[in-house]
Amino acid sequence: MTKRRSNHEGTGTYKVSDGRWRSDVTIGKDPVTKKRIRRPVYGRTSAECAANRRKLLREVEDNKVVLTKPPTLAEWLHHWLEKIQRPGLEYQTWEGYESSIRNHMLPSAIASSQLDKITAKQIEDLYASMRKSGLRAGTVRQTHSILSVAFKEALKRDKIAVNPMDKVSRPVESKDEVFRPKVLTSSDARKIMKAADELPLEQGVRWMFSLSYGPRQSEVLGLGWDCVDFDNAKIDLKRKLYARKFEHGCNSGGPVCGKKPQFCPERTGGGLFFGVPKSESGFRSYPLPGELKEKMQALWAKHIILCEQEGERRQPYRDPNGVEVDLVFCQRNGRPYQPSNDSSAWKRFIERTGVDAVRLHDARHTSATMLLELGVQPRVVMEIMGWSNMAMLNRYQHALDDVKKDTADKLSAALWG
Repeated sequence: MTKRRSNHEGTGTYKVSDGRWRSDVTIGKDPVTKKRIRRPVYGRTSAECAANRRKLLREVEDNKVVLTKPPTLAEWLHHWLEKIQRPGLEYQTWEGYESSIRNHMLPSAIASSQLDKITAKQIEDLYASMRKSGLRAGTVRQTHSILSVAFKEALKRDKIAVNPMDKVSRPVESKDEVFRPKVLTSSDARKIMKAADELPLEQGVRWMFSLSYGPRQSEVLGLGWDCVDFDNAKIDLKRKLYARKFEHGCNSGGPVCGKKPQFCPERTGGGLFFGVPKSESGFRSYPLPGELKEKMQALWAKHIILCEQEGERRQPYRDPNGVEVDLVFCQRNGRPYQPSNDSSAWKRFIERTGVDAVRLHDARHTSATMLLELGVQPRVVMEIMGWSNMAMLNRYQHALDDVKKDTADKLSAALWG
């Protein structure tokens, strides 16, 4: 007489048509239908099948088995990005996540793999494939960061029982890939300042401001007169202006109109928006150098005249969320400049100065380097630049080394004459 097996022990092993041995294990009940959920285990021999059955039973006891069928990686990344991250994430950060997922993860071989079946090796193979295609370590590290957060959320929501990212190391940069900011020489910076002084007032002040303290482009374009304090000669940075892409509104499931999102008859979401810095370090104040203060006072006086000349045509800019700002740097009607047009204007300006081509963002690198070379304390430079961690400062190690050498020379002169 065959002994009846206890509940949750699974069936005895039996041979199936392909020659393998099989056992069926009850791993739980469906939370909706309350029906038993059974999972088969196999082995080449009866003993191997029994061992696999015991292993699965241990995983059930340790709550390492997911009852419902997990989504594929592509399905989970879409849900994670749209439903979990998007509501509370800064738009520009979300846009970076979306671009990385669309360009690097969804085309990969593991995108169609079931989430609980993905192994550390598959993820490492993805990284290797990205590197082989010529992508930099920084791009691969961004992919690693996104996957780490997405899998951690999947584990928390019982989509997987084991997180494969726990076994995957963060990709590292080679020496050749270490970030080295492109910096203008002091001579070139002075040449740019001189050329800016010869431009129409608003354009000249725009580039002078960027070279003096290196604010981000979004911070300059979002600067309002409410943040300029002439009495105390300072500027408060507490706002930024950024562009959002248009999205299809004709169908939530996809672009059925057949046009690009910006030309969709029912497009949504696009335009220029005001935002706030994503960290506390982004809120900061600049003392105005005397020359820059005089230029900005002249610009303020010009804006008053323009308001009288333009009348109703010139208005403070109101973004799609209803935030209204009287902008410092704007078009004649008070509307902001498109970031892309602002960058193009910088490019044309630099070409006229005779200085080697540099990006607008390189003015920020130049400012940070000059402050360090002038002996400004690194902590103060961090506050001026709006950096939230030391990792950003470490990118300017060459300038810090020069400051340390200068300190040694001063100490030598003080102690040994």
